[in-house]
Amino acid sequence: MVDKVSDTHYNLVSDLYKLKKDFAFKREELQALYLENKGLNKKIDALEKENHSFKQQIKQLEKEAEEMLLYP
Repeated sequence: MVDKVSDTHYNLVSDLYKLKKDFAFKREELQALYLENKGLNKKIDALEKENHSFKQQIKQLEKEAEEMLLYP
């Protein structure tokens, strides 16, 4: 009976150690994904600003082209 309890205790401790190890690994993965996501969001913001700037340039160039056509 004592051996059975001892084996069960050992198995529980072993399982707990494995779970802690898996948890630590998943936590590191999550932190890496968070940092990657943060970097990608910064890139998205920069590209959206650049896109807005390009749209403004296109509108300005279209306006200038129309004005050039009005005054040959």
